[in-house]
Amino acid sequence: MNQMMGFMRKDTIKVPEKGTYKGQQFGYWSDEFRQSHEDHSAYIALNFAGVLEACRNKFNRLVQKHSAHLQNAQDAQRHSRAIARLQATMSGAAVSYESCFRRH
Repeated sequence: MNQMMGFMRKDTIKVPEKGTYKGQQFGYWSDEFRQSHEDHSAYIALNFAGVLEACRNKFNRLVQKHSAHLQNAQDAQRHSRAIARLQATMSGAAVSYESCFRRH
């Protein structure tokens, strides 16, 4: 049970307070992402919130952690699903947009 608690720990990334300009922009663009699922909306939302780098780092760390377990046939499917769920998040979309943007 103690080992499972390590996986359940969450590193919270703070977004701007509601009512502030940054908070309003984050709210607008995160709502836009939820509606459209467009990668650029996630990127803009996290950038306005000032948390893009923190989200990118956390996303990459979690994907790397799950990728390390893909070699184990017993756990591969579970960790592959975890990576797919991460890629479907706002952070995953922002990282995807950023990587496409850097290639062009």
